[in-house]
Amino acid sequence: MRYTIQNEYLKVTVDSKGCEIVSAITAADNREHIWQADPAAWKRHAPVLFPLVGKYRDNSVTYNGRQYRMTQHGFARDMEFEPVKIEDDKLTMCLKADASTLEAYPFFFKLECTYRLDGSSIAASWRVSDTQDEAMYFSIGAHPAFVLDGHESLTGCRIGFAMDRYGVEAVNPDMKAEGISYRLLNAEGLLEDKEYKLDTEDGVMVTEGFFDRDAYIIENNQCHEVYLECDGERFVTVKFDAPVFGLWSPVGKNVPFICIEPWYGRADRADYSGTLEERKWGNRIAPGEVFERGYTIVF
Repeated sequence: MRYTIQNEYLKVTVDSKGCEIVSAITAADNREHIWQADPAAWKRHAPVLFPLVGKYRDNSVTYNGRQYRMTQHGFARDMEFEPVKIEDDKLTMCLKADASTLEAYPFFFKLECTYRLDGSSIAASWRVSDTQDEAMYFSIGAHPAFVLDGHESLTGCRIGFAMDRYGVEAVNPDMKAEGISYRLLNAEGLLEDKEYKLDTEDGVMVTEGFFDRDAYIIENNQCHEVYLECDGERFVTVKFDAPVFGLWSPVGKNVPFICIEPWYGRADRADYSGTLEERKWGNRIAPGEVFERGYTIVF
């Protein structure tokens, strides 16, 4: 089922399947800002990634001596969320562990996702609760696809990076001048060792082959605000405090959307051989503890 929240600036629609934003229309110009899931390029809009961001090596991980199998980006994006509270400009939905999730993921949890409108912004938040008597390990992230309505591609547009916003300082104050370090994924969707640099001082121009090597994975709190602009006009900004983020558009499709993805977690390295507890950028909460994080989209 789909639910709509709105104010004088925005009209946002969320699907109970995956608690996914499927539309965000600005009132001033009646323009759509979320990819409309054409399966010829990508069948999703803005999925919630939980309890896995990216992939396990061999699609499995070990916990307490047992192997658990899970496919890329976890199961939340394909499950039905229950509405908790619906207001004119705010929506909260919930997903809880059940028999099907316990087959792939050994924890009892409650995941609450909230979308709140604030002027021309969407404040998205996650609240993960450990509802059992042992510690819980997980990753969580966002995968929103931002479209430039009326364009057939984003070639010629610019990706911009702010290094000192959202209350989090960059690891290196001179990062913008030096550029951002990133890694790529191999053919199996696992993180490669080699690091590359993006020259970000004046932003990065999107060329036709910019995403031919798939996603750009940026770690270590290098940036906490990313924006897209075209013809000198900024059309979306994503602000976050996540330590990792990804940039992605489908390989070889040259479509008019780019995903800006704040992550608390990432895919395993190609040579990873550790357990669930040891995964890089994974999160741990104790019994009864709550993990609360989020991000903001500004149109």
